Amino acid sequence: MEIDRFDKRILKILSDQGKISNTALAREIGLTPPATLERVRKLERNGYIQGYKALLNKDKLGKGLTCFIALHLAHHNKRKVFNLVEQSLKKFEEVEEIHLITGRYDYLIKIHLRNVDELKEFIIAKLTKIAFISRVETFLAVSSMANSNFNLIDENTPNSRASNKS
Repeated sequence: MEIDRFDKRILKILSDQGKISNTALAREIGLTPPATLERVRKLERNGYIQGYKALLNKDKLGKGLTCFIALHLAHHNKRKVFNLVEQSLKKFEEVEEIHLITGRYDYLIKIHLRNVDELKEFIIAKLTKIAFISRVETFLAVSSMANSNFNLIDENTPNSRASNKS
């Protein structure tokens, strides 16, 4: 699917304001509401928009400790090992993100917990039970913020045919 400047503008606005009404979105991009809705649905069908969700306040919900955990795998040259580890990590409700990375570690995961005691319990009760994890290193976030200037959409580039890779 080729995306044009209207599609890029829709993606940018929706990434900033997920709850914007179709009418307001149409007004902002300069198209009619039916044309805008058709474009949004096409972007959804083609995987440019993967879903919508609310951003929750982790502190207010008692999960204010953000941790990054680097995992090194034994026998990491086998695809079966990676699949097993990934499937195990996906089962843990504490895990927000799982990244297969380059460098001395194989995975970097992001989790949210109440406190350091809960982190210790997560490592002992869950991570150590996953076969093939040979080393665990934790990093605690002392401060977290979103970059309001972060933008996946470059509205100034000409029309583009986006890749299906993610």
